[in-house]
This record gives sequence, C-alpha cells and structure tokens, in this order.
Amino acid sequence: MPYTNKDVCLDTSFDRLFKEKLRANALAWYPWAGKQYSSAPVKVLVVLESHYINKERSNLEAISKPNFTRRIVLEQIQQDWHSNTFDNLTICLTGAPVCGTSVEELWRKVALYNFVQRPMSSPSARPTAADFAAGWHSFCPVADILRPDVCIFAGFEAINHLDNLPDELRITGTTPWEKEAIGGVYPRPRFEIFRPWGTIVGTAIRHPGAFFSPDKWRTVLERQIPQTMPFLKTSIQ
Repeated sequence: MPYTNKDVCLDTSFDRLFKEKLRANALAWYPWAGKQYSSAPVKVLVVLESHYINKERSNLEAISKPNFTRRIVLEQIQQDWHSNTFDNLTICLTGAPVCGTSVEELWRKVALYNFVQRPMSSPSARPTAADFAAGWHSFCPVADILRPDVCIFAGFEAINHLDNLPDELRITGTTPWEKEAIGGVYPRPRFEIFRPWGTIVGTAIRHPGAFFSPDKWRTVLERQIPQTMPFLKTSIQ
C-alpha cells in the first residue's frame, strides 16, 4: 500500500543532518520525527531496541534501506499490519485503544528510532553487549539533532549497558528503584542524560512485546514523567 499519510505525518526537516550520519555509518536508518514534533510543548523521543529480519514477511530487501524505520511507523499508522510491540506502545503512551486516530495522533507528536542500528538475523536473535555499546554512540547524534526533552526507552537493555558510554555522554539516576514489581519486573529509576546543549529526562518501561501490561506501565510513566503524559494522551470520541 502506498504511504498516503507520509506528507501529513512525517517531518523531513532533519534529514540533511541525518543523511550526514548515515554517510558516516553512525546510523543505518533514518529516525522517525512526527510532523508536530518540533513544535510540541514537550519533545518526546521513543527509543525501541532493534529491527529484525522476518523471513515470513520477506523484509530482507526493505530492511537494507535507510527508510526502514519510517516505513514500519507508516505501516502502523495505516494499519497495514499489527505488531504487539507497536499496539502495546500505543495503548501505554496514549491511554487509548488502538485505532486509526490514536495511532496517527501519537506518531504525529513524537520521534522514534531503534537503539541498535543493525538488523537481528531473526525475531529470536538478541543484540550483543557490543551492540548496546555501539548504540550509545549512535544515540548521541540522534539526540543532538532531535534535541528531545524526554526519552522513553521501550525496553531496559540500553540502560542495563551503561559501562561503555561515550566520553561525552553522562547519565545519572534521579529516583530510587520502585518497590512494586509489574509482572515480576521492577520499574527502573528515572534518569537524566546530559548533553552539551541541555539535559534530557529519561525513563524506561518493559519492552512492549509479550507479557506487557500497557495500563500498569502507563501508571509508571505518569509517576516518572507526569508533565509529559497528558500531552501524549489521546481522546477517542
């Protein structure tokens, strides 16, 4: 299906800078930036973990192209196919059921990219420690171009690998570990990411694939980033 919503949903104003990073092999795929991201009262960058090669969907050719991340987001907006990860993420962030309105409204507002900038060989393959170390090096240019106020990490692995940060990157926790587990998993502390141009508030939720409770993790986000969640909320009439 052609990407009929591309012009009204996607902001390409950062592409000259992203292209420089692709040419320098700092990025493999263009990040997504919604049309309203730059003018939003709070700029939110959602960080997913990794893409993977899916032989059943025959995405080997598509995943090799730099627009793959954007293609996935556009396919979710158009409801071409359903992904548990994206469906759960939509419910968690917007507080609304998955429908054309909630999905499109969310991705118009926020930016997104994948932390690991190489494709996994299959859905069951996992990034290595080296992948996460490289991911923090890729994070720096993405953050410096998009300059988010808030980063929401959809998965804990990136913040579980802070032992090989780039020299220019500093991250500190600002809240204690929460004492109540959700599905056997304890929410991590909120944290701050320091860049030369300013400070990003960071938070992480469990990866929104399997065994994920959108409502419970939304409650965690409402505690950790209370000024952000009303902006992400979608009202379905």
